[in-house]
Amino acid sequence: MYQTRIRSLFLTLTIQILYLVLILMASRYVMLAVFSEPSQLATHSDDVQRMWLTGVRYDLRVGGMLMVPFALLGLFMAASRFTWTAFRVCLPWLFGLITFAVAMVAISNYYYYQTYHNTFDVFAFGLAEDDTASVLANMWEGYPVIRGLLAALVAAFISGRFTRYLVKDKNPKKWNIALFVLFVFVMILILAIISRGSVGTFPLRRDNAQVSQLLLLNKITPNGLMSLNWAIKDHNEDLSFSSVSKTKGEQLEKQLGISSLMEKTPNNPFLAEHKPNVVMVLMESFGSNMLQFDEVGKNDLLGHLRPHFAEDFVFKRFISEDNGTAPSLAAMFFHSPLQNISHSSAQNTKLTGTPFDVYKKAGYKVIFISPGNMMWRNLVNYLPVQGVDAIYDQNSLMKMYPAAANEITDWGVPDDYAYRLAEKLLKEAKEPTFISILTITNHPPYVTPERYTPQPIALTPEVIRHAEAQGQEELNIQETYQYAADAFGQFISSVESSDKADSTLIAATGDHQMRRLKAYYPEEQMLDRAVPFYLHVPKKILDNSQWHYDPSRVGSHKDIFPTLYHYSLSDTSYQAIAGRNMLAVEDDKSRAFGYNTKLWIDEKGAYPMSGQPAFYPWKNDASLEVMPQSQAVPALQQAKQKALPELLRWQINAHIKGFKDAK
Repeated sequence: MYQTRIRSLFLTLTIQILYLVLILMASRYVMLAVFSEPSQLATHSDDVQRMWLTGVRYDLRVGGMLMVPFALLGLFMAASRFTWTAFRVCLPWLFGLITFAVAMVAISNYYYYQTYHNTFDVFAFGLAEDDTASVLANMWEGYPVIRGLLAALVAAFISGRFTRYLVKDKNPKKWNIALFVLFVFVMILILAIISRGSVGTFPLRRDNAQVSQLLLLNKITPNGLMSLNWAIKDHNEDLSFSSVSKTKGEQLEKQLGISSLMEKTPNNPFLAEHKPNVVMVLMESFGSNMLQFDEVGKNDLLGHLRPHFAEDFVFKRFISEDNGTAPSLAAMFFHSPLQNISHSSAQNTKLTGTPFDVYKKAGYKVIFISPGNMMWRNLVNYLPVQGVDAIYDQNSLMKMYPAAANEITDWGVPDDYAYRLAEKLLKEAKEPTFISILTITNHPPYVTPERYTPQPIALTPEVIRHAEAQGQEELNIQETYQYAADAFGQFISSVESSDKADSTLIAATGDHQMRRLKAYYPEEQMLDRAVPFYLHVPKKILDNSQWHYDPSRVGSHKDIFPTLYHYSLSDTSYQAIAGRNMLAVEDDKSRAFGYNTKLWIDEKGAYPMSGQPAFYPWKNDASLEVMPQSQAVPALQQAKQKALPELLRWQINAHIKGFKDAK
């Protein structure tokens, strides 16, 4: 009887999964039919197909995850007639309840989109956080609540009836034990695969929902339950914003040693007349901790970037503001110390003083490019709110360059496609253009395009000493790092040989250190946070500006845009916070430091941001390593280290919630 029970169990689970998938597909079809325009869909037929294929994977994943507990429990309950009888009696009611919940979520998701033009997001929690009675009253008056409940109950009733019929005891022919074991194994394997949504490196994730430039298709690709799940996660990670005191901000500025958060570029008639294009590249894992292993002709980690590193400005005593892509991106482009801002309750709030805002107000066209998927961190929706005119991601690039589809990895298409597009946009630009690029290739699984011919790489003694990966795996990591740098170098060369050479600034830095490399503390604590800051400024601009290059100057992400503003914008106010122009004739001593959430550096050495206050002097004038012995930290320095994180949080609250005092 055990075989009979297990076979009927898996048949029941299969039918239930297909039934749930049918409900979710029907919901998606209704949303597509109601909210889309046929003329739009006619020009996005490939995207519609991709929406359905990906959407069904989401539906199967939901169905699979809901049925996994019953599969595991049933394997044990079927062993006894008593437990199986109890299980069989409960199953129709439980499946009916699950179906009711799934149907209600699908129906609610439809009306949520109808109201907010979005599927479930963090704002869906207003029922619990706002005036609950008023919200419920509005729902009752404005939506067909009774019809929705009845439809969900009918779906639940059908599920229950089917389940009651399918789990009846039957007496089919008994299988031999080997066939039965194989059957159970295959069924569990299938259940595991659909619950994961993928057989690749990563399970089916939020990023996969970005299938088109047509926003609706991206919104309805995931079903309501997946959207609700993401909304719950976003809500748990949501940021708490509140109004702030102006007086408190002034106190923090004084404690940090600065007079204002705002600065202004000097009047420059040349820049006023000839606004240059600006390209800022945030490179995945472009860390100095890997770059230290670069050896010309032996372990080439720069490729075509090498001559540009030799000819242009490069600051190496430079650190990222945070230690991940999302927090560094948020810090640089949104002035936010909170990485989740793009999918928080402030996701629809326009921030002032960001690089996008500054360049937009200066008359620039603002563009964001990434070879990855910009559903990541809700950037596809958040960036337009911040003034970005056009967003291009892996879907855009695959449309423009069909070969890219054959080279896509778990994180996106190869970086060079983003640079190709940037070069094209610069060539066609009729107005000053600000382009931000977020690269992704230098990331696990560390795969370069087959067409790429690498320069020599080697497992040198220092690489072996620091590498966490071994052999071919480590060589793949180095080759990917080289490819990312090489692609950027070729982009610079292309721009310099074009008619935009005299009118385009190009800057780049890493979002964080290279992963999978050991750091030997305390000597390498700065190197473990270091990223280079590369800057190319056309000669015509330098000839018409004041500047001084001191490669030993220390800095961090906070200094990048103040530097770019000084060589692209004339007489323009901007939010500096703690940043300054790295090429200033006279360095701003009050801001002449580098800040990472884990480390502070200045011309003297490094100061950890946590634990007991400690100071580690530089080993020498050019080193990225510090002495192993720590020294005492002056009280004034401790006060600065405490003030800056508070000031960063204070100013983002001020932007979002304003001030609570008149002062």
